[in-house]
Amino acid sequence: MGTAPVTRSDTPRVTIVSPHFDDAPLSLGQSLLDGALHGCRVRVRVVFARTNFTRWVHPTRGRAGPISLWRRAEESVAQVAFGYRVATSPHEEVVLRTGELDPAVLLDPSSELDDALVDTLTAQARRWRGDGSTVLFPAGIGGHLDHRLVAEAGRRLLAEHPDRIGFYEDRPYTSLVDPGVVEETLRAIDPGLVPVDVSGPVTERLHRRLRRCYPSQIDDLFVRAMDADRVTGACERVWFAPGQVPAWLSFRDGR
Repeated sequence: MGTAPVTRSDTPRVTIVSPHFDDAPLSLGQSLLDGALHGCRVRVRVVFARTNFTRWVHPTRGRAGPISLWRRAEESVAQVAFGYRVATSPHEEVVLRTGELDPAVLLDPSSELDDALVDTLTAQARRWRGDGSTVLFPAGIGGHLDHRLVAEAGRRLLAEHPDRIGFYEDRPYTSLVDPGVVEETLRAIDPGLVPVDVSGPVTERLHRRLRRCYPSQIDDLFVRAMDADRVTGACERVWFAPGQVPAWLSFRDGR
């Protein structure tokens, strides 16, 4: 008997929750290009799509409209380059919500989270999970407030039921912190989470593509992170609850 053909309905569905335009390819780009996510139907959900931040101009509130459009255009290029669909939510990023520009404040891992906003994000993510997708959240490594808000929504869903929930390592921050910080951040979400490689070592090919897709964002910090990843042979990882690694990833950790 012949083998039944693989249909589109058989292809694993994955939703990547991306705090901002660019976070999904920055953190999981190698996997999207030629790793575990390459064979999946991937949708990226950009949470804080109302933005006024680029590396080119001061982020005033009046610039939010045109800059949001510009960054959405960059994301349109990226979705073709990395093979995913994108949808956005109209939440304002932290610089717009607060007017804060000090990195020491924006990246403070101990700053208080807006519980009402986390409630809203959790309800949204619960709906995204309802279509059968595996939903991947940022872990909040590096302390960026927007990343931590989204990570907390993921943590709440994980506590409700651990299946089809994963946490990816946020780049560029993961590449620049001590490895112990990465583990500590994930253990704070759930002590039992286990890491799974979803790509081989990141490549210069990936980094060239990221620079082409996101010219408004790739500054010296991003370049340092990219250089560090190539030097160390870093792989992209997603963390899952024990026994909850999706079947389409099981071969990667021997489960």
